[in-house]
Amino acid sequence: MTIRFGFVGLDHWYNAFPTLETLTGSREAEVVALAHRDPARAREVGERFGVTVAASYDEVIGRDDVDAICVFTSTDEVADVTVRGLESGKAVVAIKPMAMDLPGADLIVEAVRRTGGRYFPNDAARQFFPANVQFKEWIEAGKIGDLLAATCVFRAGLPRDWPDGQTPGWFADPARAPGGAFIDHAVYHVDLLRWLFGSEVVSVSGSVANVRHRDLAVEDWGHAVLRFANGKMGVIEDTWTSGPGAPKESIEIVGSRGSLINDNAVGRMLINGEFGLNGWLQTPPPTARTSFIQHVIRVLKGEEQPVSDAERARTNLAVCLAIYESARSGREVKLAPEGTSA
Repeated sequence: MTIRFGFVGLDHWYNAFPTLETLTGSREAEVVALAHRDPARAREVGERFGVTVAASYDEVIGRDDVDAICVFTSTDEVADVTVRGLESGKAVVAIKPMAMDLPGADLIVEAVRRTGGRYFPNDAARQFFPANVQFKEWIEAGKIGDLLAATCVFRAGLPRDWPDGQTPGWFADPARAPGGAFIDHAVYHVDLLRWLFGSEVVSVSGSVANVRHRDLAVEDWGHAVLRFANGKMGVIEDTWTSGPGAPKESIEIVGSRGSLINDNAVGRMLINGEFGLNGWLQTPPPTARTSFIQHVIRVLKGEEQPVSDAERARTNLAVCLAIYESARSGREVKLAPEGTSA
């Protein structure tokens, strides 16, 4: 069984291009067509990956030979395109965040319920990173005792609107994105901490600022503290403050009898705890077992259960928006069980 994909929008090329590369190289998938707002760029990408270029988003969505659409538009278009895809009977793989605001997210949740369609939010991608998978297994095996807290950091460079672009374009446009550097990656980290802790966020405190790119209309730095229902604590720092070619993403997990660290800047995991060690052990991360888009293929083939859905993605967005609310008000913001500010 081959899963046939169509691509709608390439604005978020950082994710679109690796996904295209995986799918066009897969024996289990086929990319039938793609469309983008810029015809010249669409042709460039179509030629690069050997994919037919459609004249419009609607042409891709309406094709009978497409099983699933990958939505990589700017955030302001994601909810509308997603709903249209679901209503056309397609599964939808959507870039993060799922919408500009919670009403937009609710449109997707309602469309999934109404159509019975499949929705795969890219928020869940960190659940498939090799080190995170290994850490989750060690935590569940009790290797670091009781899980107490975790810190996620991603210091990226200023994004570009295209590989050869010189400006961030839509990434820094408040009309097309709900925030800047913080939400750009915090959506991933909120999902990751909820997965690791097995619990929901009950309150947040946050701060955002422009510390390097002071002329941007959105923040280039953000920091948040998250309290979980089971008493665990999470810290997230996401920024666009790194220099060119020097991004850094790390996670540090603290348990009652040990700690786990992964830092991609040094390409090492550091572990201590109940591993028969004296002090820290440094080791390369394990080899990747699968990826988010490979998981999507297996779910659509009936071989796996999905790790996320529209309601989970809505909660991720709600937590991020609550952090912005905290940054504006200077106060801790509590979240209700349904993922809205209490």
